Amino acid sequence: MKLFTLPVWLIALSAMGQTIVSTNPENAKVILEEFTGIYCTYCPEGHAIAEAIQAQNPDDVFIINIHAGSFAAPLPGDPDFRTPWGTALVQQSELIGYPAGTVNRLFFQGLSQNGSTSRAMNRENWESATNQTLANTSYVNLGVESTLNASTGELEIHVEAYYTGSSPVGQNYLNVALLQNNTIGPQTGGGQGNNYVHKHRLVDLITGQFGEEITTTSAGTFIDRTYNYSVPPDYNGVPTQLADLELVVFMAESSQDIISGNASTPDLVVSFQNDLSVGAISPIGEVCYGVLGPEILLQNVGTQTATTAQITYEINGASYNYTWNGNLPSLGQTFVALPAQEFPFNGSNVVAVTIGNDDFNGNNDREIEFFEAEEYQGNLNLTIDTDGFGNEFTWEMLDYTGTVYASGGPYGSFETITQVISMSEESCYTFTIYDSSGNGGTEVLLRDASGNQILQTDGEFGATLERTFGYKVETILGQEDPSFAQEVSIWPNPTRGNIELSGLHNTTLFVVSNILGQKIMTGSLQSGQSAIDVTGMTPGVYLLQLTENQRYCVKKIIIE
Repeated sequence: MKLFTLPVWLIALSAMGQTIVSTNPENAKVILEEFTGIYCTYCPEGHAIAEAIQAQNPDDVFIINIHAGSFAAPLPGDPDFRTPWGTALVQQSELIGYPAGTVNRLFFQGLSQNGSTSRAMNRENWESATNQTLANTSYVNLGVESTLNASTGELEIHVEAYYTGSSPVGQNYLNVALLQNNTIGPQTGGGQGNNYVHKHRLVDLITGQFGEEITTTSAGTFIDRTYNYSVPPDYNGVPTQLADLELVVFMAESSQDIISGNASTPDLVVSFQNDLSVGAISPIGEVCYGVLGPEILLQNVGTQTATTAQITYEINGASYNYTWNGNLPSLGQTFVALPAQEFPFNGSNVVAVTIGNDDFNGNNDREIEFFEAEEYQGNLNLTIDTDGFGNEFTWEMLDYTGTVYASGGPYGSFETITQVISMSEESCYTFTIYDSSGNGGTEVLLRDASGNQILQTDGEFGATLERTFGYKVETILGQEDPSFAQEVSIWPNPTRGNIELSGLHNTTLFVVSNILGQKIMTGSLQSGQSAIDVTGMTPGVYLLQLTENQRYCVKKIIIE
């Protein structure tokens, strides 16, 4: 990320006329900063209130959602929406709970969240504070326009300010905030699970924590400022979507006391004829066996329609190739599911994707980290303490095929339930709890036989909460002969029909099992045979066990 600025010109309007800012006195515009997180039960209610306020005042209210604090700290596999700027903003707001919001970072008597000095307010007070602010005259107007190169990510921001009156303080501070809209991610509240749409998400403060100092603040002063900023491919590993970026600018009297502001959606500029971009790799949850099929967002940021792309992808260093064919117009995008592949876990788990050469290769690759799911042993111990609405609570545990392995609920009010879940099948499981009203309340603790915690909540989970884990997955593979495993090769994999084998020299016994360890097919390959017919088998991941002359190995196969 690079930031270049041109000098600030503080000159009389007669010497240089304004182009995007009004010189007539205007009322203040509102910057509504909402403090939020991804594990916040009531934050979606705050988002809805803020959106409604903006809808009532579409040209005068601008929202900045700041992910900070404990509700924003991600668990493994969840996105990190925090920024380096959030903590200081939380501290000066003096908030005491989430969601909280400030309106122009002003103090409103009787609306303070802590009842005394905080500028943070509860969500039911944001509208009143907004209306009070919109009724006030502002002594400075702001205008902003911006362009964004779709290929290079170079963002040019042009800001103008005009003082229709004099500031009561000698120094003001110009702030430029970069936001991203429409980011899909988890949210405890709102009933959307991992598919909540996060809007107005602060990703960077281009002018620093509290803006750039402006030292001439008298009536008639005109300020013209241009910033050049290189948009990175991601923020904290969360992919940047250029079409979803938004700018909010504002002038403040200090780190607090915003005078007024404005906003702009960058105009996308297309510079090349043939330019495909890896816009994103879809988030990958916890993975508990070594097979993965990544999904990417393929974007056409060139002027010509794209019909094909050569895609290379690596999973922990193992490389695979895929050819995409389709019809993608200029500035269009599509999700592409790449074929699932077997891979080794190696501690640092990364998927990297690259597309073939085109007119601009600077946007042709992207990578994402993923996590290996924890594995547990023995029967599972489940403890549930319901609230006054136990009839709203249910749970289920699915195996990797989506089949329900165990489930429970609804229950009575203020009831304690203890249950042992007998584990006899090795698999990858997802344990999910639900609250039909969407506001949680029931406490849940799931542990394995050794007391290791798998899932725990004190009731603050909103509509749903889930955890993926493995149950002795590695034992499926047994004790292999490493040299035999290296000698044997299978292809094609994935397959829809026959599996061809090489490296077999004598009669070989084979067993095809699903990931649960259940036998699906058995047989033998006589000398000279090299194929197994799996036509008609249900698509999924299977284990092929081969035994030849007391040598043993297991290969994973994928049926499409």
